[in-house]
Amino acid sequence: MKDFVISHKKIIIFLAIIIVLIMIFTTTEIAVTTSRQVNSVDDINTCSIPAGKIKAKGIDVSRYQGTIDFNKVKSDGYSFVIMRVGTSQGGKDANFDTYYKNAKDAGLDLGCYYYTYATTAVEAKREANEVLGYIKDKSFNYPVFFDFEFSQLMNYKRVDENTKMINTFCKYIKRGGYYPGVYTSNSIYNNFMDKRTLGVKWDFWVASYLDNTYNSNKYSKSFSIWQYSSNGVVSGINARVDMNVAYVDYPSIIKKFNSEYKKIAVS
Repeated sequence: MKDFVISHKKIIIFLAIIIVLIMIFTTTEIAVTTSRQVNSVDDINTCSIPAGKIKAKGIDVSRYQGTIDFNKVKSDGYSFVIMRVGTSQGGKDANFDTYYKNAKDAGLDLGCYYYTYATTAVEAKREANEVLGYIKDKSFNYPVFFDFEFSQLMNYKRVDENTKMINTFCKYIKRGGYYPGVYTSNSIYNNFMDKRTLGVKWDFWVASYLDNTYNSNKYSKSFSIWQYSSNGVVSGINARVDMNVAYVDYPSIIKKFNSEYKKIAVS
């Protein structure tokens, strides 16, 4: 019996040592992983977790909104504007540069989006490089969005290719020094891409007009920005306009992204 007790104690001590060693190795691995995150642009986090509470109200615009008085837009209670930079069939939006300057002068937070007609990851890469050319020397404190709503992309057999396209576009925008994101409809998000893998890599701005009141929290746990209406009326704009609410503080998030990106670029 005595020998058994001694053996039993040895086993307990041995197991305790094993547990301690596992904890040490795990902690070391986490530390190494954390260290790697500041050594590669690709490893900088570009997926914000929606807060569930509205942080800001904004609009998105393209040349179809015509001349805009952005000072009136801001006075009407909107703090951000996401403007169309262009499309892969039509080139740069005719009003992009004017909107950018005037919205910036009005003190609005700025983002942009690019409407894709691509059907392959190779084409998505070309589009990302085109966007980087259009926005060179411009700064944004909202994401550069891949507008993913082209009708030919809505095919269940395209889920893998659609996912590759989104990953490719966002990756190259990120490498270009900008915080990427994806704009799409609720239907495409749920049916024509691998949202389970994409949703933990990139931020999503999603359109759904089934509950078109921004006071709803229906989407606040899934999307960083919800476009709740395409029929808004806003001071300073003589046309209907898309209405949005943001559930994350993008100016703070992108300020942190820019700081981390610059640290890597300098090192």
